[in-house]
Amino acid sequence: MGILIVATFFVGSLWLLISLLRRLRRIGLGGFWWLALAVMLLLGSLAGYWCAFHLEYQAGARYRIGSFPIPVVFFHLEDGRWVDFPVPEFQAWATVYTNVLTLAVVFALPHWCALLWLERRRLRALAEQGSPSNAAGRRA
Repeated sequence: MGILIVATFFVGSLWLLISLLRRLRRIGLGGFWWLALAVMLLLGSLAGYWCAFHLEYQAGARYRIGSFPIPVVFFHLEDGRWVDFPVPEFQAWATVYTNVLTLAVVFALPHWCALLWLERRRLRALAEQGSPSNAAGRRA
């Protein structure tokens, strides 16, 4: 069951990343936007690496969870000792890669929102240029 959650996060993150790359290519902005996207994805990948391999957080007085946003290992306090309950190895590696990809895409979301805003602003400007009321004003 857990692998379905991992697959859903992976496919959703990959879809958002491909959508962002296609939007950037379609709008045709300069190298600054590509460089900014590369920097954001790099920072997101570094944050994803840290969250996937080093982040542990409390989930109550007796529970700790390792990795974020999808857990890889669960810890339970039994008789004063933390006992670990890791997910299967294949699922753990798939989860780690998915966590890195997901956080990289989350870091790139502000870039995606800026591109969406720019694209809509361009479409509005084109619509205003081509409207009949503007054409009548130009002829006069």
